[in-house]
Amino acid sequence: MILKSILQNKKLISNFSYLTILEVFILIAPLITYPYLVKVLGRDLYGWVITAQVTASYCSVLVDFGFKRISARHIAKNVDNPLKIGEVISTILILRSILWIIGFLVYLIVIWIITSYREHLTLFLFSFITTLSSVVFLDFYFQGIENMKYITIVNIIVRGIFVAATFFVIKNPSDYIYVPLLWGIGYILGGLISNLVVFYFHRIKFIRPTKQILKKHLKEGSLIFTSDVMLTIKDKLNYNLLGAMVGISDIVVYDVGSKISSLLQKPVGILCTALYPQMSKNPTVNKAKKSLQFIVILSVFLIALINIFLPWIVKYFIDEDIDLSAIRLFTLAPLIVGVSMFISSNVFLAFGKDNLILKSTIITTIGYLSVLGIMYYTGHLDSVMGFVILTISAYVIEAVYRLIMSHKIFINKI
Repeated sequence: MILKSILQNKKLISNFSYLTILEVFILIAPLITYPYLVKVLGRDLYGWVITAQVTASYCSVLVDFGFKRISARHIAKNVDNPLKIGEVISTILILRSILWIIGFLVYLIVIWIITSYREHLTLFLFSFITTLSSVVFLDFYFQGIENMKYITIVNIIVRGIFVAATFFVIKNPSDYIYVPLLWGIGYILGGLISNLVVFYFHRIKFIRPTKQILKKHLKEGSLIFTSDVMLTIKDKLNYNLLGAMVGISDIVVYDVGSKISSLLQKPVGILCTALYPQMSKNPTVNKAKKSLQFIVILSVFLIALINIFLPWIVKYFIDEDIDLSAIRLFTLAPLIVGVSMFISSNVFLAFGKDNLILKSTIITTIGYLSVLGIMYYTGHLDSVMGFVILTISAYVIEAVYRLIMSHKIFINKI
């Protein structure tokens, strides 16, 4: 009944579909070049490429500052008011630019302090170019006006061209510094095209915002930014620690497990997003429980299926014999994350318990850092498996807390 109602809303389906296509492309595009780069560069150098990308991505969280979700809502509310839309877009571009400069200065300091990073200075600088797309890509505008079709198509074509260029430019190990440069150029061009559409074709005017408006948007995004920072620590810090404590080549093995896990999580994420409008309009315990049961069944099915073909899948990414136990453990994450994701969006938000999302994120971060400390002092962070266990532990802590809170919501105790 829920899915039927969603399917009847053609505009929602179209906008949601194109947004999903763009997200899936961003996730899958690097996988196309993955085996080629591992073969040409070797696991060590490609491990450095991944490390530089992850380190630069911290700045993307700072640059966005929660604006994407907040601004899409502002655009949607003022869809018939071009002046207000111009004010929102101008404000976000200014704030993102300022935050990008701050992030770049901090990034330079970090690279200079860490000797091993400084030895790959050019790679890290080229990797930071990708973060410019976080400044200029106005995807929130197209979400707000519910027209993601053309900007999605253009971005996929432009970004796809530069991803494909990897096969022609990267020919030997010394070319490793150009990997993030190629991807960065494609991402930036996609963002600039979005600006061209907004300011030229849609005739939105740039409006200089007041200090009060700038402060207002910063305040609005601060809560989401805090949550995003905690999520980033939990999801990405492992890469930096793994390279420093185990070995840079082992990052590739961990990354393969992480990417397979992310792909498995995508169907559940799409389903959660599709169910949210109906859940928010008419939240019922029975509806939530049935949806959660379906998500568990779907996750178990996908995990079982991927494990059957895992040896061949991993062989596609890494053409050498490796121990699959850590990656197999990683494939359990989508079940845990799927449950946690559904409760966050379709229980906490739908039932008006928004504050529990931040609380669960805080508890998860504290739990992650606690397990990290225990494993470090007991000497269990000496392998990829150790870091996978650390990751799964954080997911379990989050899911358990959210399950407990959702149960209390269902029996009206909170």
